Amino acid sequence: MAELFAPKEFTVPKDSVPVMRMGGYAGQWVEWAGYAMAFEVVPKGFPPGGEGAFEGLPQNYCQCPHWGYLLKGKARLRLADGRELIINAGDMYYAPPGHQLYALEDFENIEFNPAAEARKTMEAFAGNISAMGGESGT
Repeated sequence: MAELFAPKEFTVPKDSVPVMRMGGYAGQWVEWAGYAMAFEVVPKGFPPGGEGAFEGLPQNYCQCPHWGYLLKGKARLRLADGRELIINAGDMYYAPPGHQLYALEDFENIEFNPAAEARKTMEAFAGNISAMGGESGT
C-alpha cells in the first residue's frame, strides 16, 4: 500500500476506488490533503496471526490514530496501556496511537486517518499478513 488512491477531483464514486486485499480484508482508501479516508470490510477473526500482524510496528502496536464509524459488526480495541474496548455497530470511535484492532464479528466501517501514518502501518501490516500466508494486493 505504498500509494493511496489520490483523485484530482473532490468527489469520487466508491466503485471507482481500487480495492486493497489482505487476509480476507478488503479496503478502499482515498487520500486528499494529507488525510486518508477508508471504507473497510473486515472478516471475523481478522487479522490472521493475531498479534503477529502488528510485529515490527513501534511496540507492536499501530501508531496511526483512526477516527471512524462502525456500520455493522463488532470489534475489540486493545490499547497499549492494557485497556480493551468493544466497538459495536453504530458506534463512532477513536483509536489513539498504541492500539491493536480485532474483528469479533464481520464488520464494515468508514475511517479517517493521517495518510502518512496510515501508509506506514498498512505496509507493515500487509507484509506481516503476507508472510503468514494471507493474500495481499489490489
